[in-house]
Amino acid sequence: MKRLLGILIFITITILSIACGHPEPLTKTAVVMDTVVTLEAEDGEREQAVEEGMAYLQRIDALASQNEGSDLEALRHAAGNGQWVEISPEVFEMLEISQEWAAKTDGAFDVTVGPVVWLWGIGTEYANVPNDAELAEARSHVGWQKLELDKQTTSARLTEPGMRLHLGAIAKGYAIDGLRAIFEKHHVKNALVSLGGSSIYAFGENPKGKPWRIGIRHPRSEDAKEYLAVAPLSDAALSSSGDYERYFEQDGVRYHHIFDPKTGRPATSGVLGVTVVAQGDHAGTLTDILTTTLFVMGEEKGKAFLENSGIEASALFITQDGSTFHFTAAQSGNAPAMRDVLTDVSQTVEWK
Repeated sequence: MKRLLGILIFITITILSIACGHPEPLTKTAVVMDTVVTLEAEDGEREQAVEEGMAYLQRIDALASQNEGSDLEALRHAAGNGQWVEISPEVFEMLEISQEWAAKTDGAFDVTVGPVVWLWGIGTEYANVPNDAELAEARSHVGWQKLELDKQTTSARLTEPGMRLHLGAIAKGYAIDGLRAIFEKHHVKNALVSLGGSSIYAFGENPKGKPWRIGIRHPRSEDAKEYLAVAPLSDAALSSSGDYERYFEQDGVRYHHIFDPKTGRPATSGVLGVTVVAQGDHAGTLTDILTTTLFVMGEEKGKAFLENSGIEASALFITQDGSTFHFTAAQSGNAPAMRDVLTDVSQTVEWK
């Protein structure tokens, strides 16, 4: 399965708004950060916002990718030799935030999982199920405590050879926050930014003058327009992770791209998907991190973690029993209850 085709087919969330009664929004779509990006702005200095936004995404992509010349590749090449590598402020900030979350989640969120991600190759033409020896070797190079940061010099180092970082669980959310700042600088009040459909920020109202309607993808349908519920969204971020985004099947088993750092295998928490909504300056980063973290933790542990965290966020867990999908919601702080927010809930869904 080709990567881009997979992105288009298995896109997590469908944007359901239809333009009507408002000026035609300016929309630009491109493939950046290994996903399909759509920037849509209706007002303000929209041309400048969209162009600057795309340039910003390309910069983040160049810095945080696995490509030669990126900060991550520089760190990989220097792994284990004791050398500090000066990195960009953006990547340093992502690593700093990631380390904080690794500590508070007991390693459920861990950006040093790169060797495992690379070994499995999910989402590429090299996807495979590694043998036990290969997996043990990759896991031996994983551990957030082996990543060191020096804030004074914005430098980092990996303490053991064979280590590599992977920012797939934070980079898009971090970029969403950057886009939000750019759009606000250009006085855009009604807009939507979508990175692959799995990380979204909605500004103000949609072209119909109402909150943006974001569809929660049916986790077992290949039709990207089939959804289980709709989340109205305004001045908030929404991120989603699921076992249906990037995966392959072998001998009747589905192997997806969300790894449990402690096992080195795709997380088997019983959850098919997690959607998180939050507001605030860092809502994109927060929701992106939380979807991965809660997926790895699973419904029971993840729900307890969020409810006791004090973080302003709401989460939706999706599980399946036969042909019935179960929704479980959790929230913390003053975040609205997901159960009260969702509309057009499918008849195949039951609340737990």
